[in-house]
Amino acid sequence: MSQVPPVKKWTTFVTGVLECLLFGGLIFGWASLVIVLKGEKFFSCPPSVNGQENGFSNSSIGTAATPVIFSNETQFTTVSPTSGSNASDVDSCSAPVSVCTYQDEQLSLVFTIASACLSFMALPNGILYDKFGTRKTRIVASFTYAIAMLMTAFTTVASSEVLFASMCIMAVSGGYLLITNMQIGNLFGDKRSTVITLVNGAFDSSSFVFLVVLKIYEGGVSFKAIFLFYAVAASLLLLRSLFLLPSKQFPWPVPPDYNYGICRGKNTSRRPPGADVELNHNHEAGELQQEALMSNGNAQQNEEEDEEEISTPELYYPTFMKGLKSGMFYTHIFWFSVIQLRNYFFMGTFNPWMTKLAEDNGCVVKSYTEAFALTQLFGVFCAPMNGLIMDTYRKYATKKMMQDKQAGVEPAYTKASLDLRSCVVAFSLTTFLGVLFSVCVVIPVLPIQYLSFILQVVLRSFLYGGNATFFAVGYPPRHFGKMLGSNYGVGGVILMLQYPMFFLDFTSVNIILLVLTALTVIHPVYLYFHCKWLDRQYQENGPQTVKKRRQMEDENLLVVDQVSTI
Repeated sequence: MSQVPPVKKWTTFVTGVLECLLFGGLIFGWASLVIVLKGEKFFSCPPSVNGQENGFSNSSIGTAATPVIFSNETQFTTVSPTSGSNASDVDSCSAPVSVCTYQDEQLSLVFTIASACLSFMALPNGILYDKFGTRKTRIVASFTYAIAMLMTAFTTVASSEVLFASMCIMAVSGGYLLITNMQIGNLFGDKRSTVITLVNGAFDSSSFVFLVVLKIYEGGVSFKAIFLFYAVAASLLLLRSLFLLPSKQFPWPVPPDYNYGICRGKNTSRRPPGADVELNHNHEAGELQQEALMSNGNAQQNEEEDEEEISTPELYYPTFMKGLKSGMFYTHIFWFSVIQLRNYFFMGTFNPWMTKLAEDNGCVVKSYTEAFALTQLFGVFCAPMNGLIMDTYRKYATKKMMQDKQAGVEPAYTKASLDLRSCVVAFSLTTFLGVLFSVCVVIPVLPIQYLSFILQVVLRSFLYGGNATFFAVGYPPRHFGKMLGSNYGVGGVILMLQYPMFFLDFTSVNIILLVLTALTVIHPVYLYFHCKWLDRQYQENGPQTVKKRRQMEDENLLVVDQVSTI
């Protein structure tokens, strides 16, 4: 039982959730931030020359600081509250305002690159975390986060391109905060999974922060002041790294005398003088006792080791490359990449898409943007749902399997496939949610988009929760970080398709994404047949032990790549 003081443990958990909520996934609040960026005229179109419009489309956008067309003149009129607008200014709710296509394209590209970098850096972040530990890497992440906020604060219209770098740094730094906070679950024993999913949910819900930023901006606070405040607030990340997190990683399971942070109090893992000598004597005595036991029962111990059952992931994917070459990895990449692209394209094009549906009504666009941002708050509550479904199914399947054995009936499935079967249920439900969400987006009716907002939050929670669980149960634990990082890396490459898709008709793109999302059912179907294959292997060969594995390897009978078998 861990001796970490309860107050410290719960403070670590609460501050970890708040950290992910307030600093982690801010890039997901792009729909709200883009209004602020347009209010500051970043990437704004130049005025027309000789009455010829330059870079404007015929659709409209109801946001602050947009160019307004009056007959043959083009003017930039700021209608945000920070501009001190009055009755003589153009009414942002009813004035015919034109979209600066160049501005929309560049802002969409900023989001595309930032979100892709968040995925690209998953594997390098994991490697750095394993090598240097929590404290050192978080100190670097705290400084880079503050630098990103300072860069954004001092960006001007003339230096709009700085947003490409600052948003990427902010996204990657926020992603690293998530990686380091997921380990907090180790402190809570059998509640470990619940804590991890809550931390992930807080990360998803952090998109609401930019809605708050939008409201503060409209209240008269300058863009520069807002991001300077956030740069200063990043110092809290540094303090938490020193006092509420370990130097390396939280161990699992947590040892009885474990504590962490630079201030460990009375319950300290640092040994007093002489303790090392006593520990060495105890260690030597233990070694002598162990040698005696081994000499008396060495044969029996070796026999027990030979009969030790090998887990299914370890049996079929003993190496990292075997895992990468497996069929279910390829189908999972397709499933994950398509649904993630579906989700990110919706967020990245939210403002122009809503503007098109709202037909020149800026107030409608604003109200829908606020509604969308508010729904993001519920991600923290949706996140544990997927894990609960998977755990419930596994308990049901285990109970059913035991009942069949007691009744003398051959079970329909074995323990070799239980974990992956729970993934089949979760992935099928995720695909269904993705199709339903895509259908709502395709329908060009504004009120239906409220349903799409809700579905988007649930879909995102199910997608990322199920994704992490799949690699945890489908592959050996020692390959988890590399497999998950490879998955995010490929997904990041696919995310780059967002930018060229922006130049196409939104309705056509959404229909294509609907079809692709429906095709992701291939993955749970493949997993279903793969589970049946695992069950047949288990029933024919029985539990695979170390001894049996050696015999099968000698006879070249062990099948480690089941793709061609299914």
